[in-house]
Amino acid sequence: MYQNATREEIVEALQAGKSVTAINRELRADRARVRRIRDELGLAVFVPAERSRTLEEKWAESTQPVEGGHLAWTGERGTTSGSPVMRYRDRSYSPAAVAFRMRTGRDAQGQTFAECGMKHCVAPEHVHDEVERAAARQQLRAAAAPAACRYGHDRAEYGAYQPDGRSYCLRCQWLSNHPEHDDRVRIAAPQSPEELLQRLSRTVEGGHVVWTGPTYRGGPGMHWETRTLSPARLSFRAHYGREPQGNVTRSCAVEHCIAGPCLLDQPMRRAEKKVARLYDSIFGTAA
Repeated sequence: MYQNATREEIVEALQAGKSVTAINRELRADRARVRRIRDELGLAVFVPAERSRTLEEKWAESTQPVEGGHLAWTGERGTTSGSPVMRYRDRSYSPAAVAFRMRTGRDAQGQTFAECGMKHCVAPEHVHDEVERAAARQQLRAAAAPAACRYGHDRAEYGAYQPDGRSYCLRCQWLSNHPEHDDRVRIAAPQSPEELLQRLSRTVEGGHVVWTGPTYRGGPGMHWETRTLSPARLSFRAHYGREPQGNVTRSCAVEHCIAGPCLLDQPMRRAEKKVARLYDSIFGTAA
């Protein structure tokens, strides 16, 4: 049986910010009576500090910035996987999914994780869900695809993708369903690597030649028969009439430019450095 605590004691405890449960435990006062007095005084319902924080605030308290723009998770982890986990208001959350929602404003679909190279990074800019990864893969496929289908239809205008990611030509699909208009003549396959190089590049302002074909390890690359060739090395050989020595790099600022005059091999780079040192020895290094 509860002792009959005075009204003054209950009021003092309520004004001190104590909860109904705490007053019930400390003063052995009836809960209903405490709530009634609280309502009569117009006092706010006690909210634990844990419940006063937002999900994002609790998430932020368990993150630590790391060099390179990463965020390390310092909170709870799964006992088996070691993956970051987070509990908030009796529910379990994925810190990576919380970070994703903070960046995008929507709930993540499928697995959500960072692909920045740091394991279990939870930086919002680094985490992606399955939808974003699928879109990125489609962009890569589009970048690697030829500029036209095998019948010459511009992929930028007629290119499309099936649900499994395979590409197809809308114009060819329409012509297949309307044979009376089908006047397609398949483009002959390139007869040499140099012809393929020409098909997969285009000339832009300033005399630069930009590679429009696939890329490998961040740079232009092309398949010929069973080999993988470097478009830059082919273009270098065509321009200078000799095989390049060492790596071929571009001297201009145009990304994926393979114009011959913009390409340098190892001896040419060494010669440029030698000229620069000679110039500095004569005229001095600019301040």
